[in-house]
Amino acid sequence: MSDQKESSVLFNLKELMNLEEERIHEEEEEKRRKEEEERARREAEERRRREEEEARRRSEEEARLAEERAKRDEEERKVREKEERELALRLEAEQKARLAEQERLLAHEQELKRIEAQRRKGVHPAVFAIVALVILGVAGGGGYVWYAKSQEAEQQRIAAEQRATRAREEAEARAAAARQAAAEAEQARQQAAAAQAAAEAARQAQAEEAEEEQQQATTTRRRRPRRRGGAARRGGGGGGGGGGGGNDNDPLAGLEGL
Repeated sequence: MSDQKESSVLFNLKELMNLEEERIHEEEEEKRRKEEEERARREAEERRRREEEEARRRSEEEARLAEERAKRDEEERKVREKEERELALRLEAEQKARLAEQERLLAHEQELKRIEAQRRKGVHPAVFAIVALVILGVAGGGGYVWYAKSQEAEQQRIAAEQRATRAREEAEARAAAARQAAAEAEQARQQAAAAQAAAEAARQAQAEEAEEEQQQATTTRRRRPRRRGGAARRGGGGGGGGGGGGNDNDPLAGLEGL
C-alpha cells in the first residue's frame, strides 16, 4: 500500500510539473507571438510611412518640375509672340518699301515719258541722256536696296519660323515628359497602396492564425486536467484505504501518508 501511495504521489507530482511546464511554454509562445505581431506591425507601419513619404516627395518634385516647365513655356510663348510681332512689323515695313519703290519707278517712267515728249519738241538730246543716266542710277540703287532688304527679311522670317518650330517641339517634349512623370508617380502611389494592403492582410492573417493556435492550446489545456484527474482518481483508489477517505481529485492527497 505504501508503494502504491508513493507511486500515486510521484505520478501526481509529475503531472503537476508537466502542467506547469506546458503553462510556461504556452506563456512563452504567446509572448513570442505577440512580440512577432508587434514587430511585423511596426515594420509594416514603417514601410507604409516610407512609401508615403517617397510618394509625397515624388509628387512634390513632379509638381515643382511641372511648374517650372509651365513658366518656361509661358516665357517661350511670349518670346515667340514678340518675334512674330517684330516679323509682322518688318514684313509690313518691307511691303511699304516695295510700294514706295514701285511708286518711284512709276514716277521715273512718267518722267522719262515727259522728257521724251519734250525731246520731240526740240530739247537737246544730251539733256535727255544725262537725265536718263540719273534715273537709271536712282532706279538701280533703289532696286538693289529693295532686293537686299527683301533677302534679309526673308532670312529673318525663315529663322523666326525655325525658332518657333523648335520651341513648339521642345514644349511638346516637355509636356510628354510631364505626363510620363505624372503617370510614374501615380503608379508608385498605387504600388505603395498595394504594398500597404498586402502588409495589412498578412498581419491580419498572422493574427488570425495566432488566435486560432491560442484557442486550440486553450482547448487542449482544458481537456488535459480531466484526463489526468481520472488517472489521479485511479491512483487514489488504489490507496484509498490508507488515505482515510481523502479527496481523490487532490494530486497531493498521497503526500499526507508519507
